[in-house]
Amino acid sequence: MAAVPASTSDTLVKSRLRNRGRQAALSAARDTRRGVAFDGYGVLEDGTSFRLSLVDLSYDGCRIATDLALFPGVKFQLVLRGFAGTADAHVVWHKDGHAGISFSSSDERQKRKPTRACERLQVDAQVLVRRRGRTAYEGRLFDLTAQGCKVECVERPRAHELVWVKFGDLDAVEAHVRWIDGFEAGLEFVRPFHVAMFEFVLARLNG
Repeated sequence: MAAVPASTSDTLVKSRLRNRGRQAALSAARDTRRGVAFDGYGVLEDGTSFRLSLVDLSYDGCRIATDLALFPGVKFQLVLRGFAGTADAHVVWHKDGHAGISFSSSDERQKRKPTRACERLQVDAQVLVRRRGRTAYEGRLFDLTAQGCKVECVERPRAHELVWVKFGDLDAVEAHVRWIDGFEAGLEFVRPFHVAMFEFVLARLNG
């Protein structure tokens, strides 16, 4: 077996340590977003209803806890207590009493109300903002749409810079800086929120 040069070996060790660090950070991030607790129920296509709890949120879906065994591909209407309306959803995966849920892109509410996602709603809340390679800081959220938001920036970013915004228990959202005015910035999300998820996030912030 050929000897590995010390410099190469050192590089490999550092690379493995970095990978382990990233994995640990990702694991910690997953753990921190499991504080959401919305109770509700689902209604299957045959009219059968079942109880569920929403335990975390993502851009266009969520993770739920339920005693019902849900197979991937199963479609249902998601209803959460305290939220108006319903969301068309389907099961992506199911394991140990939990299921990954995605909101259907064909959601009829999204077709009927195409302007709702673009409506700029005034919000007075705190979010976490982070620039690449920097520590996250708390800033004020002024308004919010499904496509972007206006936030207070303690560290003034550059135009077109990629930043991360964290809304409460939701995973950090990637966004590009579109404009800067003093310490306020307009951000455009890399992935817009699904209409149903936007309403959940908005209610969470206002709650």
